[in-house]
Amino acid sequence: MGISRHLLELSQEAPRIRREALACVLSMEGIEFSREEDTSGRTVNFSFSSCGGGEGCLVFSAHYDNFRDSPGANDNMAAVCILIDLRGSLEASGVGAEFLLTDGEEYGNTGASLWCETHNVKDVAGVLCLDVCGYGDSIIVCGKGHEHKPAFRRFTGREILRRHNAQITRYIPPGDDAVFRKYHVPVLSVSIVPKWDVQYMKALASFGDRLLGQPPEFEMIFSQMEILQTMHGGEKDSPDYVQPEAMQKVYSYLSEAMTAQQDTQKFSLTEIFRRLIT
Repeated sequence: MGISRHLLELSQEAPRIRREALACVLSMEGIEFSREEDTSGRTVNFSFSSCGGGEGCLVFSAHYDNFRDSPGANDNMAAVCILIDLRGSLEASGVGAEFLLTDGEEYGNTGASLWCETHNVKDVAGVLCLDVCGYGDSIIVCGKGHEHKPAFRRFTGREILRRHNAQITRYIPPGDDAVFRKYHVPVLSVSIVPKWDVQYMKALASFGDRLLGQPPEFEMIFSQMEILQTMHGGEKDSPDYVQPEAMQKVYSYLSEAMTAQQDTQKFSLTEIFRRLIT
């Protein structure tokens, strides 16, 4: 058992089998979920909540589809497994949140687009988008300015970043976060990578967003990152290379950030009551 307990059964190459396996795992975990399909039936999203969730809650998102002919273990079933466990811990702690598992990220972000088009995104406090979360030792957090939004401060405070060896970066390879940003939804991307890749990403951030594309130097630096081997059908995008300890790092970071505010609030109310009666 453990945080990676469902990784092997979920890391299926065939999209239909992958989708069926995910529905089976969610049911096995006792999670009540809903499915949302586009008109073609080719894009199917899964959603569920902890403690009822509802309007104004944070949304944790991860895509569950895979690059063709790849098990898609690190990209992105590791993140899906993390969210399944996170939902359980938040439920036990009485913390409300929404969870969204999107389809089609590898092929035009169709699931994220479907969700944004069919939901009142103005009521969403923010989306935490998990992608590539099972290989490495350094958590990276990228909001491109959104990290300063009130909904994300619990994840970007100096102390919590220090405790979990996490860093804010100004660059991360785009995924579903680009769609949420397009619909003006505050979004924070979370990944974990080998420590040297953090330096590469800092170098890539210096190129900025160029309308006419990136220079050859960008591609040269990008191609050096070790994490590329574990995503988009890379040779290490299989369960054999996913590191449960890396998954646990991401889970612990998210869990502490979500529950710390609850503990602080309880302490504050107790302190107020103590002062009233003394």
